[in-house]
Amino acid sequence: MKTKGVSMSADAMLKGPALKSVIIFALPIILGNAFQQFYSMVDSIVVGKYEGANALAAVGSASTVSNCLVMACSGFTAGASVVVSQLYGAGQFKDIKTTISTTLIFSITLAVAVSIIFVPLVPGIAVLTHVPEDIMDGAVTYMRIYGAGLIFLMLYNFFAAVLRSLGDSVTPLIFLIISSLLNIVGDLYFVIELKMGVAGVAWATVLSQAVSVFLCIIHVFRKSDYFRFGKGEFTFSKRLFRYVMRLGIPSAVQSTVTNMGFVFVQGLVNRFSTVNIAAYTAAMKMEGLSMVPFGGVAQAYAVFAGQNIGAGNVDRTKKGLKQCLIFISAMALTCSAVIYVVGPLLISLFVDSGETVVIERGTAYLRVYCPFLVVHGVMAIYVSMLRGVGDSFHAMLISLSDLMSRVLAAYALSLWAGFDFMGCAYAVPIGWAVASVLALYRYHSGKWMGKAVTEQEA
Repeated sequence: MKTKGVSMSADAMLKGPALKSVIIFALPIILGNAFQQFYSMVDSIVVGKYEGANALAAVGSASTVSNCLVMACSGFTAGASVVVSQLYGAGQFKDIKTTISTTLIFSITLAVAVSIIFVPLVPGIAVLTHVPEDIMDGAVTYMRIYGAGLIFLMLYNFFAAVLRSLGDSVTPLIFLIISSLLNIVGDLYFVIELKMGVAGVAWATVLSQAVSVFLCIIHVFRKSDYFRFGKGEFTFSKRLFRYVMRLGIPSAVQSTVTNMGFVFVQGLVNRFSTVNIAAYTAAMKMEGLSMVPFGGVAQAYAVFAGQNIGAGNVDRTKKGLKQCLIFISAMALTCSAVIYVVGPLLISLFVDSGETVVIERGTAYLRVYCPFLVVHGVMAIYVSMLRGVGDSFHAMLISLSDLMSRVLAAYALSLWAGFDFMGCAYAVPIGWAVASVLALYRYHSGKWMGKAVTEQEA
């Protein structure tokens, strides 16, 4: 019998119309991801408008490394969410609570350990990523504050991932909206009122995430039986931890290496001047925003695939995949057209209108990659399918192929082929194309079947 705290949409994933179920479940995720991107953009807009292009460049250089840190740690929560969604689909509700306690213990320990190690190493990391001297102090300050608040960033990702895997995509959205609004208010207060510059942006992010985590904890312990632990129930299970690690390690490795790739590309961009760093930062913020619809549908489909594979519904999993591919392709073509037309306006949001070079270079970057968004959408759906059904290792390999192709192409085009800064833009669709081919091959091989946790248990 299902316990209190599970959304009605969970049953729809197993029984309702496939595409409709995924889209309805995806809408809160898309809105939540949009808010995440929005407050990240506000960070850059506020600091760029009120502190100048150098401050924008400092935030851009630092946030690439900081995001790498967060995604590396949060990769393990992705493994837990896949295990939970498969256990839910199979009706093994008792193991869900133990999986949650096991992952929570591990996540807190990992976040604290990484923070202690990372913060003292920040100046050296800034040097290794070729951060220019004129923005060095700001970048180091940002990374140190972000690293110290890692536990809040990781815990929010944990609660959001587990709630979604149980069929509740609305609650994480509510807390994310609250966090986003607090972050925006914090940006305006710390940067404009207190004149804290880059440090103010970092503090606004960490403190808003801390509030979001506090609200998540209150909610889950009051509303969901899965988080309400009696005496002797908050335990660490070696058996379930192995499954979390089997699915989580590939996700963590993928997140780490992928974001390290962005760090390497950022290091490449840092070679070309502060103006180019500012243009790249603005363009990357818009690139991240353009990925939101695809990411939301892909995340929702991963839950759909996990629950249906756990329930033994292979045909329904395939049917949902085909329908999602058609839907996401239509979205991608629409987004591509919009971005291409309004590119200059989008970049001008981040800097003063007098920064014409930043606007021109950022717009050029957008117009190179945006026609290929459909390729990214296809890749995202197939990778999410593999992750949802438990084939995390190959999902990792495919995502890493995107990264490796992108980094290699960026360095080759920028340094050796004479494209300079724009080589980083042309490298984006190259990475997507390589990963898409590999994802299609893995899916049609059929070797992803039989990877579910429930089948491994049997």
